[in-house]
Amino acid sequence: MRVGVMLCCLAAAVLTAGCGAQQPEQGAPRDVPHHAPPADSRPRMQQVAAAWEGSAALRQWREGFHPLDPQDWQPPGGFRSGQDKAAYAAGNFVLRTGLPDTPPPATPVHWPDGSTLLLPLQTAAQTYGELDGELDRDPDREPALQITGVRFGETTVRTSRGPARVPAWLFAVEGYDTPLARIAVGPQELPKPPVEPLEDIDGGTASLFGHSGAPDATAFSVTAGHGSCDGGVAVDALEGAGTVVLAGRILPGAELPPGAACDAAMRMQSVPVTLSRPVGDRIVVDAATGAPLERSQGR
Repeated sequence: MRVGVMLCCLAAAVLTAGCGAQQPEQGAPRDVPHHAPPADSRPRMQQVAAAWEGSAALRQWREGFHPLDPQDWQPPGGFRSGQDKAAYAAGNFVLRTGLPDTPPPATPVHWPDGSTLLLPLQTAAQTYGELDGELDRDPDREPALQITGVRFGETTVRTSRGPARVPAWLFAVEGYDTPLARIAVGPQELPKPPVEPLEDIDGGTASLFGHSGAPDATAFSVTAGHGSCDGGVAVDALEGAGTVVLAGRILPGAELPPGAACDAAMRMQSVPVTLSRPVGDRIVVDAATGAPLERSQGR
């Protein structure tokens, strides 16, 4: 099962567990009981860590292509203006040149130890579509960065097995000497968890959807979901040699007055996490599902 599907199933289970056995219609008000304190999650975190450490799944993570850096363009000297910075953040680009219509040459990913991995490559159009889905954007509608040239090349990124030279499409941006690089190969599927997900999700367990932990980060954020009448989410971490296991806890909200109701929407929250040492090449795992958490890749 894909990780995204597993997380969606978990989200539904958490809402059901925390809000009563019958799932309300979308947007319908419901009575929300006060959450009891969640059970101690440490035994589950230890179980997940023990299953991952030394497993075939962890070896798959080490031997595959899993980028750890966000695809974030930082032109030397910074952006020329606030408008340029805002255009980049919003993904507003105008294509002033043609895109190569031939497939890129077969180019493997290279690691410093001499190992390589040959993966399917994206075309320039596919890569540009991820950068800006509007190929015919109106340049007069909003501020946009001008793409004046496109060529195939390489860029360097940190991965689960160290820094690597990766095939990339390089987009020349008007007014900047350094091209905007986008890797031309997508990451491989994350490993299948070596441990089963929790069968019964209690009302104190939060859904976790992704994290922003770069290799050199000791502090990062986790995207978590909770109910409208909860008090938010806290995330606990258990660090191992090859893993960081995270467990989300629903914090109790204020007692509702008799007869008061709460909507059925899930609220998303960015929750800070602090580790004792940088994430490095360790895999970040959700304790409830036992599955790796997706790394947010940025723009």
